[in-house]
Order: sequence, then structure tokens, then C-alpha cells
Amino acid sequence: MRWWRPSDILLAVALISLSAVLYSTQLAIFGDPRNTEFYILQDFAFLPISVLVVTLVLERLLELRDYRQRLEKLRILIGTFFSSVGYGLLDRLGQMDRNLGNYSEGLQAETGWTETDFETLTSCISGTQFAVRATPRNLDDLRAFLHDRTDLMIRLLENPMIQEHEAFTELLRAVFHLIEELEVRDSFDELPQSDLAHLSVDCERVYLRLLGEWVDHLRYLQKHFPYLYSLAVRTNPFNPRASPIVEPAA
Repeated sequence: MRWWRPSDILLAVALISLSAVLYSTQLAIFGDPRNTEFYILQDFAFLPISVLVVTLVLERLLELRDYRQRLEKLRILIGTFFSSVGYGLLDRLGQMDRNLGNYSEGLQAETGWTETDFETLTSCISGTQFAVRATPRNLDDLRAFLHDRTDLMIRLLENPMIQEHEAFTELLRAVFHLIEELEVRDSFDELPQSDLAHLSVDCERVYLRLLGEWVDHLRYLQKHFPYLYSLAVRTNPFNPRASPIVEPAA
């Protein structure tokens, strides 16, 4: 890589020449070279601090800005995943959980929620005993749903920014494993209970990771994009009364 461009060299020569002119002017006006030499040395004494500010502080600020920009783009990708895959997958996997009725009410986020409410929701999920049980009918529906969205998830996984979000990457890995398990079986009608139990474990693995990312996604929307959060609340897959229609106030 070329460290110095012609324009950089020209700028350096111009700045050095300007400094020489200014110091010559100072010497001509005040007539005491010792003062000029003193100030030159004083300026050199501050040079390391200037270098520190430019190379470290400003560089860190630029890195921070770049990180925030990448994070915003990553959130857009995660939002795309939930809009196209995540919400439908939550709905289908939730219906496979025999214990859904024990905790579904706690997952019904509201528009007025605070950080405390989201912490309570996280605790609710971590303290819940899930019982995902796959049936041939559930698996047929799940395979068809995921098959139509595999290309989208592949494009998401190919994006290098996804690798910066380890938990979301693990979620995608679990989903792709589930897709592979579903695709290699011709039919689910004659599966033994041992194989249904195996597929139930794969489904529950996705479900647990998906719930965690869902809560994190809701928290982000509530904090930064209330209008997107409002739609997420109105289409909550765990709320049987959820509707995208905004009803008039009572």
C-alpha cells in the first residue's frame, strides 16, 4: 500500500513552508531569535500530545462511529429475519410446546413496557420448562415454511456483519441444522417415536435461541424505533388477540 500520495507530499511541503514564513515574520518583527527558538522547542514539546490526540483519540472516535454504523446495519438484517422468518417460526414452534399455556401470557409485550418489563420477560423465559413435541403434521408445515425461506437465510449468513453477533449466528446455525434434518426425510408419517423425539430436541433448540433473540429485538425496537415496536406488539405471535389493525381508543 502506498503510504504517501502526491497530494500528501504537496500538503506537507505547503505547511512546512507556511511555518517557515510565520517564524521568519516573528523574527523580523520581534528581532530576538532566542524567543523564536524557545517557541519552536515549545511547539515540538507538544508534538507528541498532538500525535496522541490524532492517532489515538480521533482514531477511536472513528472506530466507534464505524462500529455503531455496522450495528445499525446488523439490526436491519435481524429485523428482516424476524419479519420474513422469525415471527412465523415462533408461532409454529410455540404451537408445538405443550407448556405454552403456562407462560404465553408473560410473553405478551405491551407498548408501554420499560426495561424492567423486558428483564422480567427474560427471567420468565429462562425459568420456563419447555416441552416441545414434534408431530408429523407440525413437521410437514415447518418444513414447507422453512423451505420457502432458506435462500433468504443463506443471504443473511453470507453477510460478514452477521458474524459480529455470536448469539444470532448460533440461532441461524440451529435453524439450518433443523432445515437439514427436515429435508433429508421423505415423510414424517411413519417415523418412530425415537426419531420424533430427536426432531423435537432440534426444534426446541431453535425455539430457545429464537426466544432470546426475539426479546433482544423487541427491546431494541422499543428503545430506538417505537413505530416498529408498535407493529411487533400488534402482531405478537403469543397473543391470541393480536391484530395488526389499530383499534380506536376506548
